[in-house]
Amino acid sequence: MKDRFKFRCGRTISHYDDDGNDIETLLLVNNISIFDDGDVGFDRESLKESVKRENLSEEEERTLWNSLDEYEVFEYWYQMPADFIEQCTGLKDKNGKLIYEGDILGYFDNKIAVVYDNELPSFRLRGIDGSHYGLLSQEYVDSFGFKIIGNIHE
Repeated sequence: MKDRFKFRCGRTISHYDDDGNDIETLLLVNNISIFDDGDVGFDRESLKESVKRENLSEEEERTLWNSLDEYEVFEYWYQMPADFIEQCTGLKDKNGKLIYEGDILGYFDNKIAVVYDNELPSFRLRGIDGSHYGLLSQEYVDSFGFKIIGNIHE
């Protein structure tokens, strides 16, 4: 459970595609620090991993990095406001990937979102259709063979 104190953030960045059109890319960045003012900070390696997952063309990636330059506050350290922040549950899917709040887990044809319940401080599973599946636990993940298939922001 040492991973449950990890956080990730999402930030939509505007940049240009290969034809010069404005586009927006949602970056999910892991291993962040959260500051008192609500901004988040992360190192260049965490940002590189996030950009790599987007499968952008070389030109799109170049314009994205240009857009990110304004957030570099120290060499290889970025700080910016986040669109959202999500906590790691400390649990892993059937492929050994860490499960975060906001992830969508799949098994067979079912899609289930990981949500945080403020009333009963815990991570819960909720069907995309709004149905409730109960508390999230490693035993539950293992018994159903859940795997991460996306997140609620995609």
